[in-house]
Amino acid sequence: MKVTFLGTAGLVPGMGLKITGKRGMLSMMIDDDYLLEVGDGALRNLNAHGADLNTVKRVLISHLHSDHFIGIVYVLFDMMNVRNRKEPLEIIGPKGIAKATQGLMDLCELPVADRQKRGFELKFRELDKAESFDDMDTVRGDHPSEAHAYRIKRNNKSLFYNGESIFTDEVLDLARGADLLICTVVVLEPHSFHISPKDVGRAATKAGVKRIAVVHWPTEFEGKRDDFRRLVQKYYEGEVIVPDDFTIIEV
Repeated sequence: MKVTFLGTAGLVPGMGLKITGKRGMLSMMIDDDYLLEVGDGALRNLNAHGADLNTVKRVLISHLHSDHFIGIVYVLFDMMNVRNRKEPLEIIGPKGIAKATQGLMDLCELPVADRQKRGFELKFRELDKAESFDDMDTVRGDHPSEAHAYRIKRNNKSLFYNGESIFTDEVLDLARGADLLICTVVVLEPHSFHISPKDVGRAATKAGVKRIAVVHWPTEFEGKRDDFRRLVQKYYEGEVIVPDDFTIIEV
């Protein structure tokens, strides 16, 4: 299983996350068939990477905050207008994701909002508290916006992704023993719901995961990612990766 980090930034004013033009907002590709989050800049970096959007079968969204989701309208329009897509696309996420996706398309007044003009079907799966289907398991976490964590299993390997929930018992259980834990790390000190280096390091240790990749990391550490890595390593003895846009990890 291959993870391509297409966007690793976020936007939380006052928390060290500001747009510098160096990184796109959060987006990752799992092998060539799943998109995990589609923040602003996702389409730009998908095209720069040379991805074929017609191979994407599912888009997975943790929660509906804009830096995780707003790029979806451009991705869908590209699938229609550039790729001439015909195959259905499934969009998975929290309750309200169907309404939010349609609302964005309508707001932008793009023809992709019209099913007949779009030329391909959108299928939505709005997640419950905990679900298991195909190659993934999901649980609902704890965040002001309904947020879900994902675990994907392929070829005897497992990838866990926590988009922004605090590490509840349910989220920790889903992460347990994963080959790679991917998690947003937004703040430097523990916060009511945003995750700090201390939080993710302790959670990864408790869950017994093999490696960590941190995303959504603060802009102030651009050019000194080793310093940020060491903040996590104070609480976790395994490998910690601080990916940049276009970093690829084999799980």
